[in-house]
Amino acid sequence: MRQSFSIALVLALFAASASAQDSRPRRFLGGPLTIEDQGSFFIGGVQKVTTFATVPAPPAPGAAPAAPAAPAPQQITIGQMYVQFQIPAKKYGVGWPVIMVHGSTHTGACLEATPDGREGWYPYFVRNGVPSYVVDQAGRGRSGFDESVIHEGEARLVGGDRSGADLIPGFGRITDNGAWTNWFGHLVPEGSTILTGRLIPHAAADDPNPRPDAYQHVAPQFPLDAVDANLVNRTGAIGPAPGGSSANYALEYYKQLVPNAEVTLPGSTCSSCDPKELSPANTWTPQNLAALVERLGGAIVVTHSQSGIMGHHMARILKERGHLDLLKGLVTLEGSCSLPNSGLTAADFDNIPYMALKGDYTATSTVCQETVDAINARRAAKQGTAKAEYLKLDDMGILGVTHMMMLDKKNLEIADVMMNWVNKNVRPRGKSSRVNSTK
Repeated sequence: MRQSFSIALVLALFAASASAQDSRPRRFLGGPLTIEDQGSFFIGGVQKVTTFATVPAPPAPGAAPAAPAAPAPQQITIGQMYVQFQIPAKKYGVGWPVIMVHGSTHTGACLEATPDGREGWYPYFVRNGVPSYVVDQAGRGRSGFDESVIHEGEARLVGGDRSGADLIPGFGRITDNGAWTNWFGHLVPEGSTILTGRLIPHAAADDPNPRPDAYQHVAPQFPLDAVDANLVNRTGAIGPAPGGSSANYALEYYKQLVPNAEVTLPGSTCSSCDPKELSPANTWTPQNLAALVERLGGAIVVTHSQSGIMGHHMARILKERGHLDLLKGLVTLEGSCSLPNSGLTAADFDNIPYMALKGDYTATSTVCQETVDAINARRAAKQGTAKAEYLKLDDMGILGVTHMMMLDKKNLEIADVMMNWVNKNVRPRGKSSRVNSTK
C-alpha cells in the first residue's frame, strides 16, 4: 500500500522548512568568484527503442472493459552523463582541467558545498584557478536512469510471466544510519538495531572500537552538528522513531543520499579485465569519462570511493582508443586501486602521475600500496617518468577526516593537499618535459 500525505501537511512542512532556511542566511563561498564561463551539458548515451517507455493510461471512469491496446514503440536515450563546469577568468597551476567524480549513493552535489553551508571543492578549485568539471554518474541524479526495464518487468508479471522479476533490478543505496556506522561512528550496543540501540560518534566515551594509537580520541571532522530541526522533531516521519539521539538521524547530509539507479542500465564485458563481466556502474560512467577527457583535450580525473575503479576503467578505454596520453593525472580517494580489475598494468601509468589518498578512519589499502609500488618500480628502473604516491592524511597530522572528506570541516585543507600534489607532479599544459623532481 502506498503512503500518502495530506496537502495541508505538505504545505506545513514546506512553510516550516522555508522559515527555518530564511532565518539562517548563509554565505557558502569563501569570496567572490571571477569566471569566464560556466554551464552544463550531457555527454555519451545511446538510443533505446522500447514499448515500455511509459505505462498505459488507465481506462476512463465508467468505460466498458476492453483489451489494452498494444503500446507503440518509442525512443528514449539512456546512459548519458550530466556535466557541469566553471572556468576561472585567471588560471593558475598546471593549467589542465580537473574532472571530479562522486561515489555511491551520491551525486555531484557533494562537491558543490558542505552540509553546514561552507565552500565545497568545486568552487574552491575554481577559486584557485583550476577549470573544474563535476559530473553525476550515468544512471544517477541529473543523468537519469532507464525506467523502461521496470515497466517491462511489471508488465510481464501482470501477464503471468515470472521472468519479469528478473528484469526489475534491486536498487542499492547507503541508508542514513548506514552512512553513520560506515563513516562517522557506531551503533551500540553490539547486535542492536536502530530501534533498540544508539548512534555514537568515533571517540565517544563508549566507543566500542577505539583506535589503538595516539589518534584514538580524535572526533570526526564531519559537520555532525548540521541538522534539520524539522527532522529532529520527526515532523511527518513514517514508521517508528529510532532510539538514541534524534539529532543523529536528522543530519542535513542525509538529504544528499539517493538510490544507485544505474542498476537499470545494461552491463558489459571486458576481455582484459578480471572479472570480465562489468556492472552497469563500471560500463557507462567510464565510457563517458573517457569521452569527456577527449572532449577537453586532456584532464586530471579525481575519483572517490565507488568511482575509484571507474577511473581505472576510463584509463583502459582511453588506452584502447589510443588516447591514454590525454589522461594527465589520476587521483583515487579511498577507492579501488586495482589494476587487474580494470585490465591495466603498471606500465600504463609510466607517464601518468597517480595518487591514492586515505582519511583517518579507513583501513590502509594493501592494493593501493601495491599499485603505487608497481608504478614506482618502473620509474626506478627508468621505464617510466611519472610518480605514484599513497598519501595518508593521519600521517600528515590531518586527523579525524571521514570517508566523506570533501564535506568535512577540513575539506579545503584536503583540497590543498591534492592541488599541491598536482602542481608538483603533473606536467604543466604546454610543457614538453616534467617539472617535478625524480627523487
